[in-house]
Amino acid sequence: MKKILTYIFLMLACILVMQACEKRDFLNGTPSPYIAIEDLRQIHKGSDVQMTAERLAQAQQITGVVVSNLQSGNTPDGMINIQQARPGKLHGIALKVGNLASNYQVGDSIFVNVSNKELKRNGFLYVDGIASTDIKVITKVSRIYRRNITASAIYQRPNDYESTIVRIVGGEMFPRPEAGQTFSGVRRMVNGADTLTIRTLPTAPFADLQVPRNINVQGLLLGDSEHQGVMSIWPSSSADIEDVSDPEIPGDLGDMPLIFTGYCPDPEGGDGNYEYIQLLANTDINFAEIPFSVVTTNNATANQPNAGAAPGAGWATGGARTLKFNLTEGSVKKGEFFYVGGHQKRINGANSTSLSELNWVRAIPYASSGGDGLGDINSNILANSGHAGGMALFVGTNINEATVPIDLVFFGGLGTATVVDSVNNRGYRVANNDHYRPFHLETGEPQAFFSMGTNQYRIPHFIPANVGMFIQLGGIFNMTTRKWDTVRGYNAYLLTKQTPASALEEGELVTQQTE
Repeated sequence: MKKILTYIFLMLACILVMQACEKRDFLNGTPSPYIAIEDLRQIHKGSDVQMTAERLAQAQQITGVVVSNLQSGNTPDGMINIQQARPGKLHGIALKVGNLASNYQVGDSIFVNVSNKELKRNGFLYVDGIASTDIKVITKVSRIYRRNITASAIYQRPNDYESTIVRIVGGEMFPRPEAGQTFSGVRRMVNGADTLTIRTLPTAPFADLQVPRNINVQGLLLGDSEHQGVMSIWPSSSADIEDVSDPEIPGDLGDMPLIFTGYCPDPEGGDGNYEYIQLLANTDINFAEIPFSVVTTNNATANQPNAGAAPGAGWATGGARTLKFNLTEGSVKKGEFFYVGGHQKRINGANSTSLSELNWVRAIPYASSGGDGLGDINSNILANSGHAGGMALFVGTNINEATVPIDLVFFGGLGTATVVDSVNNRGYRVANNDHYRPFHLETGEPQAFFSMGTNQYRIPHFIPANVGMFIQLGGIFNMTTRKWDTVRGYNAYLLTKQTPASALEEGELVTQQTE
């Protein structure tokens, strides 16, 4: 037994010595031969640079997956682009290979020798001087990573997204395309408050594709070599360009086809996925034929982007500032109330009366999934205190900084720092309704934004908080003139967990219609 114990002790001692040796060898070992693309990009400080062993921290190679599609006929001449996925990160770089570009296809996983090559920028960053002996194809991957991203995020961190595959949702072509205009050449697209270009070479099979008014577009993101500071998307096929244009709105809908009539911003308990908004139809609408959208805004001081300041792209700012509900399915009849909001569909938070029997046009789990193409995950889309928040209604689902709503309601505090910047003309554009005007009625002076000029109307926050109040926006709307005979007021209707769903649509203080 004593010999066995001695043997076990010696074995443990040997293991400890071996681990100590491994640790020492690791600390004193040779540097990795590979440098991350993210680190490689940081070597370039604005001027061409030779990538010596010292600058590469003794590394010689990069690895990545080819994402540029030469066969599409729409890639920069003599270039291939690779992107590298690491935990929580994705970065890319261009390689100037000349006639060798045709040797590599999308999905090729390669090693590239970059030692003593030059790092240059001509609109986009690239490694110059790559020869066939510098590239080794290792394997083929079947999945190419892409990211849904906004133009705002691209311009905030262009180094993170250049030479990777991105997808932009809800772009508006600018200027408005003329009949028969094609993608061949350079076309401008607005997303939020920022502009990207879409580049299509005449050799691309989809160069003759007609330009729609609104698109979702996917492709390789590169700095524009002809326009300093501008980023371009290079699609690789017609499938990368999705026409999502809003239909032309028939004239017989009339003014104010839909109006806001109530909202629940602070249900009892947690707000996430329980907030909701009530609207009323002034005409019959099939949303599959004529889509609309509702956008909410919460302007708490810390909310990004543009924390503590006016929104950079108004209702299209996104992030934690604005969140969109697309109304693209279902229908509503003239005189019918309907709802958008959290997917829980409860009258006053968890374990309260179900509202499923009511007409819900759009309900989403915004606290876990974010909005419809606009707005990050957010557990409180309708503010309960502090700076003013609100909601706006738009025709169609594609909006940008310049898009004007057809109805809106604001509520909350009197602070202006996070809602309007009159000097730089930033803020939330107003509708022409019962409480807001884009022009001063007496002087004719423009006042495009909430909290500018006479656009000061806001419903107060109600206390106590967290008890559940439905804010009724009672008024009288004239169906003939399509104007308000009696402007909307407000009443805080105290809900309980047992309040019936019918209570939201009954009583003297709900919005009334008259002929």
